[in-house]
Amino acid sequence: MAATAHAATDHRDRSLDLTGHVFGRLTVLVLLALLAIAAWYRQTAIVTILGLTLATVGVSHTWSRLSLRRIGCERSMSSRALFPGEELLLTVRISNQKALPLPWVEITQRLPPGLQRESGATSANCAHLSRSMSMPWYSRLTWRQPLTAHRRGYYVIPPLTVTSGDILGLYPRITDASSYDHVSVYPRIYPIRRLPLQRTNATGELLGYMSLQEDPTRMRGIRDYQPGDGFRRVHWKASARHRDLKVKVYEPAALSQVNLVLVADSFDSFADDEPFELAASTAASIARYCVEHQMQVGLISNVALVAGRGKARLAPGSGNPHLIALLELLARATPSSDVSFDTLSRELHGRARSGSGLVIITGPLQTSRSTEFERLHKTGCPLLVLEIGATRSSSTYQFPHRSIGGPDDLLDLGGI
Repeated sequence: MAATAHAATDHRDRSLDLTGHVFGRLTVLVLLALLAIAAWYRQTAIVTILGLTLATVGVSHTWSRLSLRRIGCERSMSSRALFPGEELLLTVRISNQKALPLPWVEITQRLPPGLQRESGATSANCAHLSRSMSMPWYSRLTWRQPLTAHRRGYYVIPPLTVTSGDILGLYPRITDASSYDHVSVYPRIYPIRRLPLQRTNATGELLGYMSLQEDPTRMRGIRDYQPGDGFRRVHWKASARHRDLKVKVYEPAALSQVNLVLVADSFDSFADDEPFELAASTAASIARYCVEHQMQVGLISNVALVAGRGKARLAPGSGNPHLIALLELLARATPSSDVSFDTLSRELHGRARSGSGLVIITGPLQTSRSTEFERLHKTGCPLLVLEIGATRSSSTYQFPHRSIGGPDDLLDLGGI
């Protein structure tokens, strides 16, 4: 994927707040007073020492104020989206575009908890990355740091901080470089061989193969004109824009639809987030299965999303771009809920009447929710309920049900 970069030459630098600095403003005023008194009494040695001290302080202060002028800093990332275990290459380029050398400069990058260095250190030791160096005049340096995503999530990466100053380090200064960025870590995807959504009219599995007929009310895109295409299919505006004949491409008329339903508040009873992570991976795995088998897949959930407003809703669609949009929603999903299950169930009944399939991913089933799922099943829509983190029992339900205790249980969902 293309890298993202941000320049930082226009950020204002600021001095560090050093409480009790030995060469603060009060100290300089005292030294000036002592210098005047020593000169009045013609104490040559004291005047020389105080003069050299004040000169050193003056040069250091001026050097410090000029240290971060014309400093360019860029941060780029190899990708903004990845899966757990994949590597993200963070590249920082810093340049000193002036004649004044930097005897020392320190670059610090704070890291979110889900991104760590490849060294395998613990999260406590990976709270930030730091690199110290010296830079001559008109020089450029590059720092590359590989990071590894360890957990699903939507991570905000704060700006870099660049610290430098005079050669003695008396007056360090700091500035923010680049800007806020984000990285999406998608859920883990596990293999699935069968997804047995049965139609109530006994026509077999909902395989979702493409129909030879097309729906002229749903345009999917455009393509080049080919001999045999009717002029009614020509997209005249696109043809004028591309200066070549383009025709409309429509969605198939009989493309099977599946809505994934993630019930967030059903995971409140768990002490950790692992069952919810398995639920998110289950949704992602089924979504990929549907896309690979030419099915339209959507998402309905009452999860609360991070980094922005909005609902966890995605209308059914097909293709890899639609799959990526669904994975982005799952990356931003949190274990908390934004609406009640009653509100969610009313929406599910509306979707059930449309005839699309429902795959409900939930935590331990409660009696009231089991009753609600039975009502959904009686409407005649293809239904499959996946219970995450529940122990296998001999309980029987009046709807298709499967207990999911780990990734191995997703391999074959046919044994209902």
